[in-house]
Amino acid sequence: MNKVIVVGGIHANISPDAFHLWATHFIKCKRDFKSPHKFSPVPYFLLCRAIELEIKARHLHKMSQKEVKRGFSHNLEKAYDALDPADKILNESEEHVLREASIIYKDDDKGFEYLHLEDALTAYKRFPDLAVLDSIANKFSENYASHTK
Repeated sequence: MNKVIVVGGIHANISPDAFHLWATHFIKCKRDFKSPHKFSPVPYFLLCRAIELEIKARHLHKMSQKEVKRGFSHNLEKAYDALDPADKILNESEEHVLREASIIYKDDDKGFEYLHLEDALTAYKRFPDLAVLDSIANKFSENYASHTK
């Protein structure tokens, strides 16, 4: 006689940890990146992607991936502003740099992915301070473990 045993499923929300893990990969790529030219937008893109994933990892504790994608897309500023107060770990100058980066990074501009002649002609003066952007990415990454406790 055949018997079927139905085992109840479990719900494991691994999305936040996966987003954090991938963010660490983007940070590592930025650390390892050696530009063949004097200037490259690649480090900006890598850091913004890491920051995006870290911020979204925090949202994924309460929202689905679809909700996070629809709600924030690639808008770093909007995603950061929607964080719980305890997750807003940036100081005023870091927030300013995040907002500058968000304008360039988000969907409608993609200034860190595609050449914009105006940026090239103005020596990329609207690009945020790369060292501060790096610090922001690392701050979110290092803070992730304390966030999940």
